[in-house]
Amino acid sequence: MQNHNKKDMILDAMQELMGSANVQAISVSDIAQKAGIGKGSIYYYFSSKNDIIDAVIERNYSRVLDEGRELAASSHLDAFKKLEIIYHACLDSSMELRRREEIRTFNEQQESAFIHQKFSRIIIKLKPILADIIRQGVREGSIQCSFPEETAQIVLTVLTITLDNHLIPSDDEEIARILSAFTEMQEKGMGIPSHTLRFLMRKI
Repeated sequence: MQNHNKKDMILDAMQELMGSANVQAISVSDIAQKAGIGKGSIYYYFSSKNDIIDAVIERNYSRVLDEGRELAASSHLDAFKKLEIIYHACLDSSMELRRREEIRTFNEQQESAFIHQKFSRIIIKLKPILADIIRQGVREGSIQCSFPEETAQIVLTVLTITLDNHLIPSDDEEIARILSAFTEMQEKGMGIPSHTLRFLMRKI
């Protein structure tokens, strides 16, 4: 438990430093000083500063995965309710990511790109969970789908690019139109009753 706490101390220190300084300017010594531990202790848990940054980002945005795993184990929710919860978790995480940003310099742009890339990787890890939810819908007779894994990847790719709004920046009206078109494609292509996926239209 002590080792786990020390690792968390390192991540807490790095997260605090990231909120007040450019990542490029933060040294391992700075992290150690902020955490109140020896510099050598950091290398016991992490091989580099980049590994620490990576772990901080994953800790911040992996809530979506945790919620997804809980959903997969739930037997009292139908497939569409699970889809709605997954979507809201993705949206909430993407909104939190946008709220954290205030980009001014080139280095901050690079840092932002790195964080967005990591966020995308976390969301894509939902693929097997979403595929299982689609299979549940097929068993329930509410979804028609011959390729659950591939469909899950397509859905998550579109949602990630659209909700993250970093790779292809769009205003709220454009995002709403994209999600409307995407919702229509899913409902018609997967035999889902019209308006069942209306939760996708939650205000961005």
